[in-house]
Amino acid sequence: MKHLFCLLSLLFAQVVLAINPIKEYTDTPANSNFRYEEVQIKTEDGYALNSWTLYPNDEKRLNRTLILAYGDAGNMSYWLRQVIEVVNQGYTVVMFDYRGFGASDAFDIEEDMLYYDEFAEDLQAVIAYTKEKFNTKIGVWALSMGTISAVLAQDVQPYDYLIADGFVVDPKVIVERLDHFLEKETHLPEGARAYDKALTHLTLPVLFIVGDRDGLTTMQDSNRVKPLNPKSEVVAYKGGHLQGFQAMTKTYHGEGYIDAINAFYNKTFEK
Repeated sequence: MKHLFCLLSLLFAQVVLAINPIKEYTDTPANSNFRYEEVQIKTEDGYALNSWTLYPNDEKRLNRTLILAYGDAGNMSYWLRQVIEVVNQGYTVVMFDYRGFGASDAFDIEEDMLYYDEFAEDLQAVIAYTKEKFNTKIGVWALSMGTISAVLAQDVQPYDYLIADGFVVDPKVIVERLDHFLEKETHLPEGARAYDKALTHLTLPVLFIVGDRDGLTTMQDSNRVKPLNPKSEVVAYKGGHLQGFQAMTKTYHGEGYIDAINAFYNKTFEK
């Protein structure tokens, strides 16, 4: 039975961890009750990244800022409903699309790649933009493949803390797991050779969120990295890869997930 749960989790991951950019948005912040800004953020190599920044209502504002670095499929609109729940609890959230995704500049993408080094460069540009715009602690909320970009980006453009949902400890191991279970050949970019070194520099506080049935980015993986910072924590939920927001729902969508972020932030930064 345990093997079946791992297999089902990996089958879900076939969608999540296979680059599948989609240009059309399924929703926009204009359909929400929150103020937002749409800005084109320029990368160092000249790509324009489309971004949405959503602001909480004044009565709930916590003076906390998160950058969403999603996985490798769809575009930022696919995560808008979850972001709205986080904004409704007082966070300002900066969303963006990697090059080749959504309304960001076009970029040639081969779907058999696990990720592209350029996605970390995109996140670096968004971190720099966010640090200049907001005088707050800056956190990156990274999902699955987005955790690879978050690790690589912090080595160049530091930020204050990481919320890592489905953390990738070793891209080579992810490729092996995908190839074994899915009979699918997945390739890594040249920069994957530097990932191990970048991971040793991940000394900022990290909240690892992981499913107890996630056979792709496992709880053991997160626990291996947790000791890099004494303030890092691992929060487990019952479910598979990237199912935490739904699995940790209480009275409203994602309540337990957001509670975990709040508790982690308060313990790490509030005196």
